[in-house]
Amino acid sequence: MEPSGGTAAKAAIVANWQTFFDGKASIPSRLALLQNGSQFTAFVEAEAKTSIAQIAAGSSAKVSSVTFTGPQQATVDYEILLLGTPALTKQHGTAVYQAGIWKVGTASFCALVYLEYGHSNAKIPAACRG
Repeated sequence: MEPSGGTAAKAAIVANWQTFFDGKASIPSRLALLQNGSQFTAFVEAEAKTSIAQIAAGSSAKVSSVTFTGPQQATVDYEILLLGTPALTKQHGTAVYQAGIWKVGTASFCALVYLEYGHSNAKIPAACRG
């Protein structure tokens, strides 16, 4: 169980976001760090079989700040790097404290899916459409 507040919680959020966006991390380990991650398993596994996966293997995230907005939620400012070069800068996401772990919020993940596919593509996971 991770701490729910303070400096240790901020460190956990940073570490978890970095792992989630690490293109070399296993799919199960990344899904464990996504709010309601099991709802995205089919989508993430399908994406891993595309040519985008080769590019994503070199992805990472750099968190610039974490601000708690409630006892189980924080705003995360971050950028996504591709082979160490900023590819998506000045991103704002939400971390949620779920089952004792700080996870990447569903809304943050879905926002990135929408950036890639738009809002009407059939590939968008059902969990992002609600």
